[in-house]
Amino acid sequence: MLEIQDFRDFSISNWYRIFENITQKTFIIELPHELPETLLSDENEVTSGDLPTDFQENLKNALNALDKNAFVKNNWHAPTDARMFSFGNMLKVNNLEDILMYFTTSGIIQEDFCNIKGLPFCLALRKWINIHPAAEFRCIVINNVLRGITPRDWPTYYAHYKEEGPKIIEDLSNFYNENIKLKFPRSNYTFDVILSKNVPDDIAPVFRYLESDIGIMTRRLL
Repeated sequence: MLEIQDFRDFSISNWYRIFENITQKTFIIELPHELPETLLSDENEVTSGDLPTDFQENLKNALNALDKNAFVKNNWHAPTDARMFSFGNMLKVNNLEDILMYFTTSGIIQEDFCNIKGLPFCLALRKWINIHPAAEFRCIVINNVLRGITPRDWPTYYAHYKEEGPKIIEDLSNFYNENIKLKFPRSNYTFDVILSKNVPDDIAPVFRYLESDIGIMTRRLL
């Protein structure tokens, strides 16, 4: 079970300053202390008029710096389960109302608000960019050694992985050793990487089919 120190170490408000040079420019704004509790209440309708002026001003300045085209998360998670409520399924935010809507409808964010106590919550805002899912990788570190690499878009099949696998391993291993190793305060953790040069300009579609007749198949009931 995660302890308060675990949440503190893995909070973006803690690690961003260490890895700012290799991370997307991020604006970190502390949430008003009453907001998580309000969003967890049965009547969780919050409007901009309910929030402190300085918070709204900081948020407005951050969104303006990002051309009102941002990706948002809290200290640890993005509201990915609220994607269905976004325009184009893209989790893009333009204003405070967008953020409140995602945070209100996301079970992931609500669980954080409910279970994590004793630490200030924050908003982390980044410039929204369209990332090809084949370029995202999750890296697993055990005892300060990079032990595993997996695509974030698992289990989607990308044909170029087979040929480029050794180069992906080499690039991510070099990146880890040069930029991350022994700098994070834990020895066991995961980190996510965008390796954009790994994505071909034009990925051909994959045609999958059965090469022989396997007869009648039964469907397993769940």
